[in-house]
Amino acid sequence: MIPILTRTLWQRRWYILWWSVGVAAYMALVVGVYPPFRDQAATLNHTFSSLPQAAKSLIADTNNFFSPEGYLSANAYYLMLPIIFGIVCIGLGSSLLARDEQDHTLELLLSRPVSRGRVLVARALAGLCILAVIALSTSAATMVLAWLVKLHIPLAWLAEATVMSAGLALIFGALAFMFTALGRGARAASVGIATLLLFASYLFTSLSGTVHWLSWPAKLLPYNYYHPTDVLAGKGNWNEAIIILVVVILFGAVSYIGFRRRDIS
Repeated sequence: MIPILTRTLWQRRWYILWWSVGVAAYMALVVGVYPPFRDQAATLNHTFSSLPQAAKSLIADTNNFFSPEGYLSANAYYLMLPIIFGIVCIGLGSSLLARDEQDHTLELLLSRPVSRGRVLVARALAGLCILAVIALSTSAATMVLAWLVKLHIPLAWLAEATVMSAGLALIFGALAFMFTALGRGARAASVGIATLLLFASYLFTSLSGTVHWLSWPAKLLPYNYYHPTDVLAGKGNWNEAIIILVVVILFGAVSYIGFRRRDIS
């Protein structure tokens, strides 16, 4: 299992590097340009207060857009970072197994003395490692720039918010991975369904406070349990992290069972 894991990571080394650099650079830019907004926070918040509530809810999970927590939520943690991490996770989830099937090398791999379960677990761990490296570089860049510009948010809370954002995206990556593990027909729908669920989850949750009939469907979607402003303010709820973990484990279990039973040829 370890050779499969290390080979997968080596094959994706440039993918890891450029995604890590790109996402870290984005967060460095967001944090680095905060001081001018901080100096005009009261005026800017007054201006933005005239926006409709529905518009505000699409931007962030707070109405105070130019406090340190609100600024990071509106410009990164509420929408952009989950989408970026979501693209990474869905791309990985739909390709970690599918690429071998398309290249007709999966049968060769399974002809060796290694079980299907170990192959699946090794590929899943590789995906987790890739996401962890990208999230770690993102968190490091955010914390360094936050310290340099004197952004008054404890570094541990910044790291926790980044982890929660990556964890949210991991759900959609695990869903795409599950579809690829279940079979060729399901794999074809993996990217589309996971992406649709990501954006539907965001829209339903964001608009549920204004469009009241969306409140019940929103409770079934991952975004409903994601509150980055609370995390950045030190009020994070670990129950939300547990829910995310349980969903990922459930998708992983279905992937494991389905991959062991399906016809590979």
